[in-house]
Formats: sequence, structure tokens, C-alpha cells
Amino acid sequence: MTADAVAALPARLKGRLDAAVEQARAWPVAVDGSTVTVRPDEKTIVTLTTPVLAVADAVCGCLLSPRCLHRAAVLSAAPIATALEPDPSDSLEPGLGVGSLEPGLDVGSLEPDLAGDPSAPGPSADKGPSADQRSEPGCRAALPDTEPQVSRAQRVAADGLRVAAAEMLAGGVPGGGAVTQASLLRAAHQARAAGLQAGAAVAVRVVEHLRAARREDPAFRRADLAADVRELLLICHRVAAGDNTAVGVARRDYQPVGDLRLFGLFCEPVRAATGHAGAVTYLADSSGRVWVVSDVKPAEPSVAVTATRASVDLGEARLSHHHLSRAGLRAINAHASAAGRLSHGRARQAVAAPGVGWFEEPLAALWRVNVTEQVGRWLAAAALPVLERPAAHDLAYLDGVVVGADRRGLLLAVGGRQVVAVGAPIEDPALPYVGNLRLLATHARGWPVRVAGRFTGPGTVDALALGAPWLPPSYGGHVDLGAQRLNRADVPAGPPGRAVGEAATTAL
Repeated sequence: MTADAVAALPARLKGRLDAAVEQARAWPVAVDGSTVTVRPDEKTIVTLTTPVLAVADAVCGCLLSPRCLHRAAVLSAAPIATALEPDPSDSLEPGLGVGSLEPGLDVGSLEPDLAGDPSAPGPSADKGPSADQRSEPGCRAALPDTEPQVSRAQRVAADGLRVAAAEMLAGGVPGGGAVTQASLLRAAHQARAAGLQAGAAVAVRVVEHLRAARREDPAFRRADLAADVRELLLICHRVAAGDNTAVGVARRDYQPVGDLRLFGLFCEPVRAATGHAGAVTYLADSSGRVWVVSDVKPAEPSVAVTATRASVDLGEARLSHHHLSRAGLRAINAHASAAGRLSHGRARQAVAAPGVGWFEEPLAALWRVNVTEQVGRWLAAAALPVLERPAAHDLAYLDGVVVGADRRGLLLAVGGRQVVAVGAPIEDPALPYVGNLRLLATHARGWPVRVAGRFTGPGTVDALALGAPWLPPSYGGHVDLGAQRLNRADVPAGPPGRAVGEAATTAL
């Protein structure tokens, strides 16, 4: 609907759309059930019936409607819903969780997602070449009928996505206004209709990144936008070459994985440039595989500040993300995605169990994996399409000694040789990442620490949690750096003695 509303605008109004979108974020909003009313001025009312599926679901009271600036601006400012019927554990993957509507255009779900309709056609339902495929010049008739092929419609949709992405690249972020976003959304709609789910999902993420950049959201990262544009173009190239594995599926599927005994690892607040916020908890089983419990939905960025203290609905277990990351869990007949995201909610059967610390088994084994091997795992997963990467593919487990400060945070000597720059994943002062790292860089120099983070580049890691033998027991074994604020009294006074430093370096 957004693409249609923008396309319907007269040329003279398209030039004013970006300014109108910025104004729309401040227009008064009222919510009554599935009806949302927005008041651009005292005489004009835009009424939306959610989810917005047809022209009649987005109506403006002005004389130019439906070819009016008010309607196009409201739809362009509204977030894109991520699913119509979400699983409670749905998260940042395309086609997942939906938040409830609240006053203000930065939350809620006004337009159906382009990648989350379970009824949309996908390769999983295609058991053989279609009529288009069989009649397409160059189609190899000798291929088995059971192998799904790339259809002509999917090739056309991929070409539309490629053209839209190229236009976006030509204008860059400064030129990525509402008209450019509408072109990407239109191409994504066409891709979804053709069953090209992966391309549609990535195109939506590109739009979300552009929106975040335009509103100067601190969570926006140009590198994330570049990665998604690259992924979009790669999907288009693979589909054009006939690679049916690049088509993707309509939504994530949860499968039974048996009974699990899990141990809380850490949790992190999430505030994404795509307009999502919430918390994620990482847990490990006795074999060392990492699983994820996620509660991330379209929400105001401020939700991330308190999200780790919110309750996680896991059967009979009533724990917050904070407590779950320090406790254990027994899940009966657990269901999870191939990426390792656990389905949760009242339908699942789980009870709380004792947890273990980072220096105890089985968690301690995560830090015994050679760093080179960890980097290899990360790079191998990064080469896969986004939707095929394991949920914890980029996690880093580092043992080291704090040796100084860095503009991003602190410097960590790992293995007595390599120095890693450890930074904050989110630099907003509302979250304690930066303050914690600066405190550690200043007052914990020479002391051993154990870091759980995320690889971000050569010699760089974003720190998510930290453990140390000297950490006060009140922290429950480790500090979630984005959710707990360290105090000066929590860090040992003065540098370690020579014997302590040498012993720590040897142990690490």
C-alpha cells in the first residue's frame, strides 16, 4: 500500500513527500482497536484500519484523497509489520514478531509484512517445474521433477529487486527518501507474490535501514545497510543464475528437537535500526551448542532499557531474561528453528533448573575453543545467506587481560600475543555499554577477564557480557554489559600484584 500511495502522487507532491514524512512523525495519533486515526491538522484526519491491505484501509478526509500527501506520508512513516499471526518467540528474522499499536507512528504494525505470509507460495511447496519453467527457453528437461526450479516470475521479480537496489545505490542514503523506499517496497511485493521470499525480506530490511538513517536513529549503522544491500544483490544474482536455494521460504519453521537441558549464558538488550526492540537470552546445552530465546518486536527504542527484566514465557518457568541467563532450564519436547531459535510461550513445556557459572562446565568449554577456530566459524557462516546463518554464528568467547583503553572501549590481550579492540554494540548512553567499558579500561587494567561478544571485523569485537574471578557475587557470575551498570567499587582496587598477573596470564 505504501508503494501504491506514493506512486499515485502527482509529481509536484512527490518532491514534498520526504518533508511530509518527517512532519508525520509528530502528528497526533489515536488508537481504537484496529482503527488508527492521525490528525495532520485540525481539518484533516487520516484513518487506517489495520492491517492495511487495500485502498479502503487507508483513507484521508482531504479533497485530494487518495492521491494526497497526508495519506502517503502517514503510510511512509508507519513501520512495516513483520507478521500477521506471530509466534510468541518471533524475533528479528524476516516474517516474525508483531508489536501492538500504541500512540505515535514509531510503533505498531500498519502494513502487512512482505516476507511473513505463511500462505505465500514458496519453494517448499513446489514439487516440480511449473508450466513457465517447462516452457522457458534453456530449461533442462532432464532435471528430476522433484527438484524445485527458479520460475520465470521469480527471475522477473529478482530483476525488479536488482533495479530498485541499483537506484538506491545511485542516490545513496541522502537520496534514499520515501520515493526510493516505495520503489523497493513495490519490488519486494512483487518478489513475495512470485515466491521469492528471501529477496523480499532483505529488501524490507534495506527500507528499514533507510528509514532509520533518515530519522538519524543512533542504532543505524551504515555497515549493516551495506551488508543487506550486498545480500539483496547476491540473491538477485543467484536467482538469475537459476539457483533455487536463493529463493527462501515464507516463514521460519519450528521443528521438534527433543528434550533439552540448557544453561543460561548471557542476555542482551536489542535496539535495532529496523524499529525493533526487546531482549535476547543465549543458553548452551551440555554439548556446547548455543540456543536463543528472543523477545524482540516493533517497539520504541526505550523498551530496550528495561527489556532484560521482562518475564520470558516458557511453560511453567517464570523468569526474566536477566535471571534466565544465570539459571538453567529443562525443556520437554522443545521446538526450535534450524538456526537455533527456541519457540516459547505457554504451549511449551519447560521448568527452571540450576545454572552454572562461566568458569564451570559445560559453559567453560566455550572459552577453550581456539580463537582462530572461532573466527573461521564466523566467516564460514557469514558467507551463507542471512536466513541460513545459525543464530549464534558470530559470537566470540575471549579470555584475556585488560591492557588499555581504545576509542571504542578497551584493549584486551588474548593469548598473551594478540590485542583485540573491544567496543560497544550500541553507543547510546541510555544503555550502559560505553560506561562499563570505559570503567574497565581505566580501573581493571592488568586484571583477567572473560568476554562474550560478537565479531565485527579484523581484531574487533563488540562486548555483550563479561565475567571475572574478581567480580562481586551479586552479579550472579557475569555482567550483562548492556543491562547492568558496573560501579567503581566492583572493580579491584589498584593493579594486580605481579604474582597474580602472571598466574592469570598463564591460566588464560
